[in-house]
Amino acid sequence: MKALIFSNTGDPHEVLQLGELPDPKPGKGEVLVRMVLSPINPSDLHMIRGRYGYQPELPASPGAEGVGVVERLGEGVETLAPGNRVMFLRTWNLWRELVICRAEDLFPIPLTLSDETAAIAYTNPVTAWALTRSSHSLQEGDWLLQTAAASSVGKLVLQLAQVHKFRTINVVRRREQEEIVRSLGGDEVVCTADEDLRSRMTELTDGHGVTHAIDCVAGELGAEVTRGLAPGGTLLVYGALSTHRQTDPAKFTMPIFSPKLIYTTAKVQGWWIVRWTAAQPTSVLRACVGEILSLLGSGTLTVPEVHVFPVSEYRAALRVADGEAGDKKILVRF
Repeated sequence: MKALIFSNTGDPHEVLQLGELPDPKPGKGEVLVRMVLSPINPSDLHMIRGRYGYQPELPASPGAEGVGVVERLGEGVETLAPGNRVMFLRTWNLWRELVICRAEDLFPIPLTLSDETAAIAYTNPVTAWALTRSSHSLQEGDWLLQTAAASSVGKLVLQLAQVHKFRTINVVRRREQEEIVRSLGGDEVVCTADEDLRSRMTELTDGHGVTHAIDCVAGELGAEVTRGLAPGGTLLVYGALSTHRQTDPAKFTMPIFSPKLIYTTAKVQGWWIVRWTAAQPTSVLRACVGEILSLLGSGTLTVPEVHVFPVSEYRAALRVADGEAGDKKILVRF
């Protein structure tokens, strides 16, 4: 089988190679899946560069999201059948033509969803769902502040807010992003290019501070959100600048005034989808994914447009994903 492999960490354009590996065979409780599509996510590029929170034993393949077709069942697997389209949960090494996976970590894809939509229905949608519905447990009428509100996850949060009736304060860095946020139902928008975030947080919360916040920027912006937390408020930090090319450690540092945390008992907590999914009972994760696929199938939830490259053109796919993709998701077809 063909596989995209890296034996050393470094620049993805230099260390990732298209090679051949023996075809794997499923063991007890496992399934052999023929890959169809997998996206190039920033986390994949982080991993190849050696900067991700999980680093596999090398040589390895990137990829933790995608869609495939069941090829063969291992002993004892009765929940799936050859020919089933499936998406992957809690699985690595997906940039290969054939993948071995535990049956419990595969989820059947409804006929209402295209391969392209299903291929990107896990990482960002589950992140948005888990941050708002699980870790923050937002209820109808609750307020959530989010940075990078026009990002892929930010847009999904806005759509989930319409479903579950929580309200949002949305931080963007360019005024033209306000229209995007408003079109998705964002309640309040703060543009840091021409507004002071701290004063706007004070104004919007009548001086009480923000109780629920999520941040994927870190740095000074994350620190500013921390300063605006209400007593007992919580900020979940799930990203840092959203760029896999950033190398300046200062950009990741959040200068936080400790007395503020002490006297308000506010909390700043790191959040990572890998740890969240690992901590969930399989039933909880499958319920989450089931809701996401239902919302995608009905059109209530939407994902970005995609640009698909055949695996033979993986270098071109990397180049676009590493800087030219814009709002599109880059997919590799195996």
